[in-house]
Amino acid sequence: MGSSVTCDIGIVSYGSFHLLEKCLESIFGMEKPLPGRVMVFENGPEDVPSSIKRNFQQVLFHKNQTNLGFSKACNQILKTSKADYVCLLNPDTRLRRPFLSDAVDWLEEHRDVAVLGPKIVDPDGAVQGSARGFPGIATAFFGRTTFLTRLLPDNPVTRKNIQTHVSGSAPVEVDWVSGACMVVRMAAVNHVGYLDEKFFMYWEDCDWCTRFWQKGWKVVYHPGIGPIEHKAGSTSQSVRLKSLYWFHKSAVRLYCKYDNSPLSIGSVIAVAGGAIRFMILLPKAVFSRS
Repeated sequence: MGSSVTCDIGIVSYGSFHLLEKCLESIFGMEKPLPGRVMVFENGPEDVPSSIKRNFQQVLFHKNQTNLGFSKACNQILKTSKADYVCLLNPDTRLRRPFLSDAVDWLEEHRDVAVLGPKIVDPDGAVQGSARGFPGIATAFFGRTTFLTRLLPDNPVTRKNIQTHVSGSAPVEVDWVSGACMVVRMAAVNHVGYLDEKFFMYWEDCDWCTRFWQKGWKVVYHPGIGPIEHKAGSTSQSVRLKSLYWFHKSAVRLYCKYDNSPLSIGSVIAVAGGAIRFMILLPKAVFSRS
């Protein structure tokens, strides 16, 4: 990475401080030297513990007075950054190796790419479906974690929806990459705009990547860069219920946003399907352990 090229890391947190601490440890343990600042914007009811702030004095910590949602907090990071690139990173991720230098070097050589998504893996090394096709009606049945995908993981609908099946380490253009870890070019952000804050949480990454494509920018999944380990942290029952609600509400919002006719059959099916899927999954969220 050229000495004049900078890349900040931005993390939106919601109270999972033990995960946040591990994430920060991996960043400072792997990325030497850091190509920019590290910023943490806390959306939860409590501020980041003083022990974490003391151990990571080089980090910019900001406490929001209310939960602004993921998109709005990410936009706070983007507006605060003065870097050439920003890596948006979830607090429940860990760096397994340095990757920012490789990501930025590659982006510097491919000036038409707005967003780069590295390989993301589970703690056991299994590759996550972090690069995907734009969702349609079939996504409700053949999404990344659905029963049919688990039963028939190599079916053509799932392969079209989950695009991390590419072999080797070569980069590939995809519809969108997961916001758990994405490196974005700020020049492209200034052209296309920030995340749509109507998406309180979930699907804002898909919407953003779609808008980049519409404005002539590319989105790339690069399995040769990374891997980043990602595992969602344990949450309380109330948070699980809210997450389930926002996931389905945002999915319906996304579909209707890009449907040319809001009252079309497709939109009606999307709304009905989202409601049915929510009701099916609701008992599991209510009765599962915290």
